[in-house]
This record gives sequence, C-alpha cells and structure tokens, in this order.
Amino acid sequence: MKKNTFLILSLLLLYLYPLSASVEIRSNKLTTGDGLANNSTRYMMQDSKGFIWLGTLNGLSYYDGNSFAWNDLYEIVARANMFLSKTDGVTFSDEKIKNQFIGEAKFLRALAYFDLVRYFGHIPIVLEPVSVNEAMTIKQSKQVDVYETAIVPDLEDAVRKLVDTPLNYQGNNASAGRATLAAAKSLLGRVYLTMAGYPVQDESKKALAEQLFSEVIDYARANNKYWAQTGDEWQKVWISDNDNKYHIFEIQYIASKNYGNPMVFNSVPQVNDSYTKLEMSGNRIWCEARLAGRFKLMDTEGVSLDIRCPSTIYTDDFVDDDGVPYTGGPFFQKFFEHKMKRKMLGYEDIDAQIADRTYFPINYPIIRLEDVMLMYAEIVGPTDKAKSLVDDICERAGVPTVPDHVTPEEFAEIVDWQRRLELASEGIRWHDLVRQNRYVEVLQEMFKFNGSDENGVISKPETYELYKLVTKDSYIYPIPDSQMKVKEGLYEQNKGYN
Repeated sequence: MKKNTFLILSLLLLYLYPLSASVEIRSNKLTTGDGLANNSTRYMMQDSKGFIWLGTLNGLSYYDGNSFAWNDLYEIVARANMFLSKTDGVTFSDEKIKNQFIGEAKFLRALAYFDLVRYFGHIPIVLEPVSVNEAMTIKQSKQVDVYETAIVPDLEDAVRKLVDTPLNYQGNNASAGRATLAAAKSLLGRVYLTMAGYPVQDESKKALAEQLFSEVIDYARANNKYWAQTGDEWQKVWISDNDNKYHIFEIQYIASKNYGNPMVFNSVPQVNDSYTKLEMSGNRIWCEARLAGRFKLMDTEGVSLDIRCPSTIYTDDFVDDDGVPYTGGPFFQKFFEHKMKRKMLGYEDIDAQIADRTYFPINYPIIRLEDVMLMYAEIVGPTDKAKSLVDDICERAGVPTVPDHVTPEEFAEIVDWQRRLELASEGIRWHDLVRQNRYVEVLQEMFKFNGSDENGVISKPETYELYKLVTKDSYIYPIPDSQMKVKEGLYEQNKGYN
C-alpha cells in the first residue's frame, strides 16, 4: 500500500477549504463597507452587468467564479471514485486498514457532494470513474436524490468502517487530519438535519440526526475530547499550536508557501506592523453591527462579558503596541494569528514564518463539538440534557445561561444566538438560515436595517432597496456558466439565474 494513497484524496481539501466560509458573507453575520451597497454585498444577486456576486472569502465571486467551487469539489469526487475503483486490486497489510481507507474516501466524497448540493442544488451524480464522453451524458439529479443516492449511503458506510483512532498505511496510529468515526457520525447527523429542513423537508430525518449527535456528545464526554474546559482555554483553540486538539474534523494547514489557510488574507483588512509585517488584503468584511454589539457588551469595569469576543472579532476597543487604536470596522480574527493576539494568549511570535498570504498555519474546522451540541439542542428543544449542553457553552463564555423556565420558542432563540456567537466566521450561519427557511426574511430585514437610521427612516436608499433582490431562489448559486456551455442543453440553469 503506497504512502500517498490517502494524500491524493485529502490534499485537495487544503486548497478547497475554507470554501464553506465563502457563504458566510451571504448571511446576516457579515457586511462589507459602510454603505452595504457595493458589489460584494449583493449576496449572489444579479447586478446591472449581469454578474452574480457571491460574496467571496475564497474564490466564489463573479458569475463564473463559482466554477472554482464546482471544479474543486468534483475533483474530490473524481479522485475518490478512482481510489474506490482500485481498492480490490490493492494488497493491504490488514483488512481493517483497507476498510478505514474506504471509509475515509467515502467520507470525503460525501462531504464534497454535501457542499455541491447545498451550493448548486440540482447536480449530476457520478459514483465511478467516467470518460469525458460519458460525463457529457450525465444530467442533473434532484436534490433529494443526491442525498439519498450519494451522500447518505457514503456516510452510512463510513460510519461502519471508520474508527476512533485511525491507522496509517503501515498500521501505526495515523497523524492528524484523517476522518474518524465521530467525524462521520457528526457529518451524517448534519446531513440528516439539513434534509429535515428546507428544501428537502423530510421531518423523519430529525430523529436520526438526534441519535447520532447524542452518540458523538456522549463519546466526547466519556473520553474528554474536543472540549475546551474554560473560556481562557477556548481562546487558545484559535492558535495553530493547538491544532488537532479540539475539532472533530479540520482541514490541515502549515506555515509553508501555498499550504497555508487562504481565509486569513482574504478576510482581514489592512492593518499596521503591530499586527503583522505582511500587507493584508484591505478587504472590508466586517462583523455585522448587531452581532458585534452582542459580542462587545461590557460589564461595569469595561470588560467584555463574552469571553469569546477578543478571539473572535477585532474592534476599535483595542489598541496596538504603540497605543494606537484600530479604527476600522470589527473584523473576524479567529484564524488571524497576528503578533498581538499570540502575545495576549502567551505564545511566541511566529510572524517571521508568515512569508506571504499563503503561509498562515491555523487549521480550519469543518465539524466542532459545540456545533453538534447546539444542533442537538435545536432538535430536541428545552429538555434537561439540551439545556445543560447550552449552559456549558454559555458558562464557559461568561454569558447568562438558559433560564429555569423557558418556552420552546425562547429556547430556540437562545440556541440560535449561541450558534451565531460560538460558530461566528466558520461558514455555518447561511446554511442554518436556509434549512430553517428563514433566509429571505432575515436577509431582507438586514438590508432594510442597514439602509435606515435609528428612527427607521431610509437613509441609504441604495442599500435599503437591495432587500428586493432577496428571493426564494436565492438559497443556491447559479450553475457555473462554463458548465452550462460545455454541452448545450445538458444542464438546466437554476431558477432565478436564467
């Protein structure tokens, strides 16, 4: 068994992700610029030039910019297909290793298809190697068929085959970066919860998701895994020295050219040398005002009530080493390992290792225990177990816990806010809004709010009027123009983009 067999599948994730974070700007967590009406805030809506702006943090931008996502995801699918087609002809040192590698390949293929169906809706299903001519005959499938034919069977098999402690091709404990049983259960649970929501709306999947989430939570608690015990420890989760300690599944990055986390450069505004010697992008991708306000609530001594604040967003409440305050908008800094952040948390300066924008070493989480806990709480409502899980997150953050007497509606709002705060800038929010079928009302309200003054009077008409562009069809991207042109009539463009 060759050492690079798994790598041919996994390396693409390094370049592709954090693609999921690229949809964060479509939610009500991010804004760009003072007026909100610049091109980047059109949230995949059509402008006067016919472009579809997708709000990018990693390559999803113009009308055909989403072809990067399409191509990279299908390349993962193609590599998994090729690997799976060859396993019977390969001699493994142990049948358990063969099963584990098959489970890893199916986990990655399912993850790729999960993003494809959430981004593009009706997509072609390919589960074995095909020639170019064969590919030209494969039409799009309905969304529910993508789930039932590709995603769910792959993850169910991954759950059967994956283990808690993966092995490498030699039979030794594997290095970090491999999918585990907990990762497969967590992802399958997320898939089921997504299927229970919009647009598939199969309520029967909620019970399946609940069971998987419960198993993952119980495993994590019994084995003391994936959980930062205190708020101080939580802040250190977002330092590369602690990679692979707290996330159920994460994308691996190192401080090496073209192997670093691409999200950092693409999301951080221009800052001075007190942060990093590297010239940052100058993007104006701010934390949405009301979310920032929730993070920045202070006690009587001027200290943030939410311990997560200084490790999640950077605001004008902070000053650099020379005492100069930051004067831009509040930007997300979970993945930005600047000098002051590392110093504040007691870590040595690694700025010299960050030679350019492709070097940032912090890993990117795809699945975290806190996400699993909150999805479980969302499903079951205010049971004792669910309230206890949410309380654990709130207590660690230093914010009020769930009241003793809370209605299901009040509990749902608490869970929703904790998902916004705990998972901020991790590419989760937009998918939450879609499966809850709230994306139209939430996005329309956001444009109206940001286009009005404190008295509700329209002060920025261009921003305010953008609410009209948010429609029921806005939950998915257009099929890339390059794909539409490959063979006339093969694909049908998503509604709203014709």
